[in-house]
Amino acid sequence: MVRTTILLPAEVHQALRIEAIKKKVSMGELIVQKLKELEEYREKYGGVVKGSDLPPF
Repeated sequence: MVRTTILLPAEVHQALRIEAIKKKVSMGELIVQKLKELEEYREKYGGVVKGSDLPPF
């Protein structure tokens, strides 16, 4: 594991925080899950992924 700092727009941070609380996981764990979902999506469909094609936070 590597610890890092990222800057998020306030609305993205809030949405991730709410989802993390609902799922009872840390925001870091949630972000890792989201990135894995994105990678699986890319492998399945290939090419560039539009934000509107991704599942909502």
